Amino acid sequence: MFDHAVLNLHYHLDAGEELFGSLGFKISPRGYHSLGSMNHLIVFGTNYLELIGLDPANPNPRKELLDWPVGLNGLVYSSDDIEVTQARLQSQQLPALEPKAFSRPVTIDGETAEARFRTIHMDREFFPASRLYFCEHLTPGLVWNGAFMQHPNTANCLKRVLVAADDLDAQAGRLARAVGVRPGPDATVDVGGTRVEFMSRQRLANLYRNNVDLEGALPRVVGMSIAVRSLNAFRASLDSRWTDKLVGLDRHHLIAPAAECFGVMLEFLEPNVSLA
Repeated sequence: MFDHAVLNLHYHLDAGEELFGSLGFKISPRGYHSLGSMNHLIVFGTNYLELIGLDPANPNPRKELLDWPVGLNGLVYSSDDIEVTQARLQSQQLPALEPKAFSRPVTIDGETAEARFRTIHMDREFFPASRLYFCEHLTPGLVWNGAFMQHPNTANCLKRVLVAADDLDAQAGRLARAVGVRPGPDATVDVGGTRVEFMSRQRLANLYRNNVDLEGALPRVVGMSIAVRSLNAFRASLDSRWTDKLVGLDRHHLIAPAAECFGVMLEFLEPNVSLA
């Protein structure tokens, strides 16, 4: 399954929390990883978006986050057993790094417990668009908990991640090999209802005009599509800061431009509406 996407905010986690709250999301309380990073989650039915940042008071910031720019540069797939995942990757001679384990405290209804995880990352050069890794949730109920999953904007699924690339088929093929599936038509990798779609600069510009950031080196994650049960409810949940800032491509798709969202375009659509 596609597990989650990670928006890397460096020292701007407060601004990220405020931004996504203004878009009508229910945001989990701040968590503090044993690795030294901080996060908030935006949890859907089977996947989630993680806002991750660094503590300015920590003299040893998490290097793997600083090594990537601010933006959506974490794509994470689920693992039932990280050792089994490691063995599969090794058997395919794919460049996986050593597994690691970490945790963070979670408080729900006044009770605090330790959310625990095991992960294994792919080498950066294998998939340069994003940190690509697998996550085994040892305490999934502390992530997918009803306390965090009811969003005023009715969001219920991260449906698509958009990757700008020049070598579309090559990048899609690498991701598909890593997650153990065949790439779909038109350079797509669809796992568990979340599609990672690789597009050229020109196609992205044709579809989304200046709402998507296509400057800089490729490949790079440039957008994501989030399903909401009702666009009318989504509009009603918005903070006034979004007045005149959202773009309607048509009556089924609303866009928050990349310039407003840390360089990542956000597309909102109802569940039965086809992706652009």
